[in-house]
Amino acid sequence: VKNLTLELSQSQNIGKNPCTEHSRSAIWKYFAYEANEHGKPKDTSKPICKRCYRTVLTKGANTTNIAKHLRDRHPDLYKEFLEKKDETRPATKTTQSQPTLPAVFEQQRKYEANSNEAKKLNRAVAVYICMDQVPVYTVEKPGFKQLLEHLNNRYALPSRNFFMHTEIPALYNETKEIVMNHLGRKTFFSCTTDLWTSRATSTFMAVTLQFVTETWDMQSWCLGCVGLNTEHTAECLREALEEMIQEAWKLDMSYMAGITTDNASANKKAFQQDFTWVPCFGHNLHLAINKGLDIDRVSGSLSRLRKTVSAFSRSPKMLRQLKKKQKDLQLPEHRMIHDEPTRWDSAYQMVERFLEQQQAVCSVLADDRKKWHLMPKDSDITVLETVKEVLSPVSSFTDALSGEKHTTLSAVLPLSWKIFSTLTVEEGDSNLKRQLKDNIREDLRQRYEKTHLQLILNTATFLDPRFKDSFVTLREEVKQNLMISVDLLKAGGQSQQTSSPDDKQQPAKKTKSNLKSLLANIQGEKKSEHGEGSSSREDEGAETQLKNEFSVYEKMPEISAGEDPLTWWRTHETTLPHLAQFAKKYLCISASSSASERVFSTSGLICSARRARLTEEHIDMLVFLAQNLKVAKHL
Repeated sequence: VKNLTLELSQSQNIGKNPCTEHSRSAIWKYFAYEANEHGKPKDTSKPICKRCYRTVLTKGANTTNIAKHLRDRHPDLYKEFLEKKDETRPATKTTQSQPTLPAVFEQQRKYEANSNEAKKLNRAVAVYICMDQVPVYTVEKPGFKQLLEHLNNRYALPSRNFFMHTEIPALYNETKEIVMNHLGRKTFFSCTTDLWTSRATSTFMAVTLQFVTETWDMQSWCLGCVGLNTEHTAECLREALEEMIQEAWKLDMSYMAGITTDNASANKKAFQQDFTWVPCFGHNLHLAINKGLDIDRVSGSLSRLRKTVSAFSRSPKMLRQLKKKQKDLQLPEHRMIHDEPTRWDSAYQMVERFLEQQQAVCSVLADDRKKWHLMPKDSDITVLETVKEVLSPVSSFTDALSGEKHTTLSAVLPLSWKIFSTLTVEEGDSNLKRQLKDNIREDLRQRYEKTHLQLILNTATFLDPRFKDSFVTLREEVKQNLMISVDLLKAGGQSQQTSSPDDKQQPAKKTKSNLKSLLANIQGEKKSEHGEGSSSREDEGAETQLKNEFSVYEKMPEISAGEDPLTWWRTHETTLPHLAQFAKKYLCISASSSASERVFSTSGLICSARRARLTEEHIDMLVFLAQNLKVAKHL
């Protein structure tokens, strides 16, 4: 056997004989013939296995015996042979068969308009238009047509009118139905809303919805961006909101836990009386910061700084000089920032960027005598440094509560406490620094001093296991308010306070096995402590059950601020069923109206100068699909 192996390896003709090289069967990859001195097979009836070098007798081109040899002695090779056999059969048949003339004509024929292939491609184009926010007239561009022609020459691309009036409305209705089925009918939800004026001076009202699912996940949806063709009065705003929620989305307003808007007087008048209205934390902080920036010394320095920044923004020559000075001074090559009146943090960023590039900016201005009037004075630099020092600790607080996928209302009191402690006047503070801190702190305190608003914030904080013991200042009032809510439910009053008992028990069955929180042991301890009275719990009244839940909940320690409170409630929902329903109601309320403002960022891309033919209805559909389509496709 060793001599045979050596002979075969030296001949280098195993698997390369004419009998096996052009063989149709894939099994000849594992067998070969013994070659003579001329490189030809000695005996074609005795192929040799390449793995074990055994001779297998065959008759002519029959491969039955060698296939049995692989099956019995080399199962792994036999399995590989079967897989290759299945792959090569259709390929061999295709390569040898020539397409018929009707098949050639069929490959060049366009899809029928009602065929499944055409419908799938139409939907793919509509999704591309909505998800990537491209103009509908893209379907008429020659480059896009050429792309589709190369991808599939049988697809006949419809006109823009087809997508605008048929395909996109169908996609909108299907997506809306998915969102409506996901929302349910007995789920607490909160809303944010804001107004926006397009470049065509058309006013739109955006409404977003936020709620906690049965599995304790925070969900956020855009309900729409409808045209508002009336006066911006309180009655019109409220009517537009109720029309969208009740008529368009068939939702029960009694389950709306709260609504978050900015501090416009029309919003206050429209939503403050009959709804749980929450002012936007970012807008409140913006107004409070502006109170400090309105000081004469500060506003004067900022006005002169804006002129300096504008000079660099408008002059390419000064920008080139600034880059050269930045390289010479080894400073970061950053552009100057101009502030925006609607965002206070842009003023802070303008001041911070100037102080970072102060040497380079002053060096450029000093080289040109005509620009000396733009040179900041020493007094202005002192004021700007004071502004940066005061605003730096609170620069990130606006974005901290602008998320949509986590609870934010319960963090208002902790952040407010941090802001007030940061703005506390110290002994070494200058007069300007004291005045800045006092103006900002007092204005922000006045915006949150109302009793009704404090009760809402304290309730949300009490129901957050991260802050329930540290930042709640109205504990007894919160408990009393929750007890009243249970009493009204028991008396058949306000049904929006909680859902029915059947609705309470259903989530418990689904979340009973999802014990992933770090406080799962606490839940087990509490269950064992109160296990004796569990059998008679159904006979107790809602007040007694809620009092017992208060006692259990207050004994539980706070969890880490980095943990998710919704995950904690998912674990303890069965132990605290009444408080869990209140948690779903209050923790879904947003502390900021930034969700509606994000809708307007999408609207600004859609309502461009190149889309002048879009109607308000089309804009509403496109904005809705751009905001929700990506998430809805996964449901």
